[in-house]
Amino acid sequence: MKQEVIMYTLPLCPYCARAKRFLSSKGISYTERNILVPKNLKELRKVTNAIGVPVTIVGERVLTRFSSAEYEEVFPNQ
Repeated sequence: MKQEVIMYTLPLCPYCARAKRFLSSKGISYTERNILVPKNLKELRKVTNAIGVPVTIVGERVLTRFSSAEYEEVFPNQ
């Protein structure tokens, strides 16, 4: 069963753009939530107090920032 992928982002964030390109290149669908929307920021704060974006949630796993190595580990051979 595929796990839902949620990515919290900010407009014009270069790391968010890299994370989105990575997921798209692997054909992974995700829900993007802009943290400038107060409801989305409040939702994110319930999960983590991470300061940087993107924050990507895959099931129980929370990925902070963007690391191609970490994303490859979480999304292998996809």
